[in-house]
Amino acid sequence: MTIRGITSAQIIVEYGKEQGITAGDLLKKTGIKPAQLTDHHMQIQDEQELQILKNLLLHITDPFQTGIELGSRYHLTSYGIMGYALLSSSTMRKAIEIGLRYLGLTYAFSDIFLMNEDNDVALGFHCDVPGDLGCMILMRDMWAVSVIQRELFDNSELPIHLRLMASKPAHLSHEGLEQALCGHIEFDAPCNAYVGLGHMLDLPLVKANEMTVKLCEEQCSQLLQDKHSWKPVAKQVKDSLVHFGLHGSMEDIAKSLARTTRTLHRQLKEEGTSWRQVRDDVRIGIAEELLLKPMQLDEIAERLGFSDAANFCHSFKRCKGVTPSAYRKNKG
Repeated sequence: MTIRGITSAQIIVEYGKEQGITAGDLLKKTGIKPAQLTDHHMQIQDEQELQILKNLLLHITDPFQTGIELGSRYHLTSYGIMGYALLSSSTMRKAIEIGLRYLGLTYAFSDIFLMNEDNDVALGFHCDVPGDLGCMILMRDMWAVSVIQRELFDNSELPIHLRLMASKPAHLSHEGLEQALCGHIEFDAPCNAYVGLGHMLDLPLVKANEMTVKLCEEQCSQLLQDKHSWKPVAKQVKDSLVHFGLHGSMEDIAKSLARTTRTLHRQLKEEGTSWRQVRDDVRIGIAEELLLKPMQLDEIAERLGFSDAANFCHSFKRCKGVTPSAYRKNKG
């Protein structure tokens, strides 16, 4: 688990209240009190926001439409300093780079990544959450990106082309959905993505400001660093992994720390993280150093304990927003 700002929770609760759902019902099992929603500096765990979304799901009948309606409420200002970094970017390419680099500062539960589609550039989405909850989350995260895109270009009419793997809900108008998106929607598609972005990547953004974006990026970097700062048990696990090797299992590390795996799991959870998260953070940190050396990707993957280079590349891109090859090129 990781922490996030409370703004997204505020947005969800406000939306729910407009649907006649009380804040108390939406905050059940979250540990968040209604009065705390007014504290804009408050930090919550991602699991707490996820529980709010689960509670919302109990009171709505259309997760697809609800996801869209929620996503339309996430404006650039919702993301704090990161929103200003995106707004001040010189081009859409730069904005996407910043967005993926600091994805951990957003409220997305979906993985977001650049990909090639039809010999063009696309922004892909993948959500591991199953069922109606996953549908609602995916539509929220994807629709929020369309809001950002319109605001970056100052609501200029741009050809937005959204592909969805889902079939069109029978009760919704295709034309109405496209009007809401201000673009084209293709259902039963092979992927969830905004496609055909290549020609837009280097278009200048209307509020570009090199000095502002530099200052905002520095603050984003510090926020992300603070967000993932090592707590006592996580640091012990990190140090043990470095000492005993990344091939060590959770059982091995727990034994070296004189505790059971159950106790280690509980202690890490109390610190807002997990065995997998700590291991991945250590792996990716070492990977960044190894990519600066003349080593083959399969050699790096083996050293870091990945099953193969493809698995390493996927994990690295998920964490850093770029492929290992692109990272190496940018740092070279």
